[in-house]
Amino acid sequence: MTSNFEKSSPPIEVCAAVIQHQSKVLITLRPKDKRLGGYWEFPGGKIEEGESPQIALLREIREELDIEIVVGSLIETVSHSYEWGNVVILAYACSWNSGEIKHLEVADHRWVAPANLLDYDILEADQPIIQKLQKEEKFA
Repeated sequence: MTSNFEKSSPPIEVCAAVIQHQSKVLITLRPKDKRLGGYWEFPGGKIEEGESPQIALLREIREELDIEIVVGSLIETVSHSYEWGNVVILAYACSWNSGEIKHLEVADHRWVAPANLLDYDILEADQPIIQKLQKEEKFA
């Protein structure tokens, strides 16, 4: 687990889907009018009270992209401090099950080889997930 917490407010728990398809992973662009707008990230969102991370991911991916995924194993847990607060990200390996991607709550999307993820302006909190993906032999 990667951590760089400052001791202020309790962290916001979020989940991220590392959706793999044909040796690439899906990243999405945050809308300009949202916090951290204009940055790329792994899709996902806040885990609501009483929700498991896996159920939250299924819901968030439907809300953002209108696709169905299969949630696999936990890849990485990242703790990160932004100037506005702390987040804990639970990143899961996922696969695309069905549906056609629609930009419901994202500005854009790309399928990117893990080796090329750092070519995009990706959220700082997602960097440890990228590092882990690039070290994994199956993503090389």
